[in-house]
Amino acid sequence: MNKTYTRKIEDLMPVELQFHLLGEGSPKVFFSGGIHGGETTGIYVTQRMVDFLETNKLLKGSVKVLPVANVPAFRRLQRTSPYDELDLNRIFPGNKESTPSMAIADVIWEEAKDADYIVDLHCCGLWGSSYTLAMYEEFDHARELAKMLDIPAVIQSGGTRGQLFTEASHSGIPAVIIELPGGGPAGIIDIEAAKQCFQALLNLLRLLEMLPGEARIPESAFYGKLEPIRATRDGVFLPMVQPGSPINKDDMLGMLGNEQVLAPFDGIAIAVRPACYVFKDAGLAHVAPRTT
Repeated sequence: MNKTYTRKIEDLMPVELQFHLLGEGSPKVFFSGGIHGGETTGIYVTQRMVDFLETNKLLKGSVKVLPVANVPAFRRLQRTSPYDELDLNRIFPGNKESTPSMAIADVIWEEAKDADYIVDLHCCGLWGSSYTLAMYEEFDHARELAKMLDIPAVIQSGGTRGQLFTEASHSGIPAVIIELPGGGPAGIIDIEAAKQCFQALLNLLRLLEMLPGEARIPESAFYGKLEPIRATRDGVFLPMVQPGSPINKDDMLGMLGNEQVLAPFDGIAIAVRPACYVFKDAGLAHVAPRTT
């Protein structure tokens, strides 16, 4: 059984969320994109997933897909809603009697809270690399889901409450974010990252025995929380490593003028700024320490 349905949030400017329910029964998987409206690589992946599953007759269990969770923000390709300037991914489980964004969060939570697994797709900017964000140190169920996703790096979340995946994790639902390069006010889609993520989601469904075919056993590495590397002065930054590169302590991440920018520990450079002029305290990279 496949069906597409909309949930309307009534306000001065009504908002309609379009959900796609593919298959029926358990396991129940929930995929979402566009909680931040400008994070378009994730939206593209979820739309591809709908197209694929609508024509696949061999799905066991059910997959619910919400390609664009924050419709008002998507229309502006920005992070927050133009109606109330709230960050939708800080206000779950929401409140149907409050502002438009709070009401949207309430609807999404009602649709997602009976899922067995939740994967929420986001973008980490134009100079980042793909990673899974999970509360794997706190919750074994989050670790197990992260291990089933064929994304090379798993990063420990800071655990900020109000996010869809953190609220789900605290409620006992295995839930993670996949961060993908792309997005921004130009609506950039990183096609290679989208292909990798799409295949990772299909592989997840195979591991759950929801789709036929041989499943790949992922070999993701686990890392601690992301830490920023900031410019100590104004100058020209020239990167020496690519986003997603493994790093060792004191490896050179780049040059800031004639000053070496060194890795503070063994780990991974998730994001590295391209060659550019920067000012003091500007972000040059995001790195995470290796844990297991």
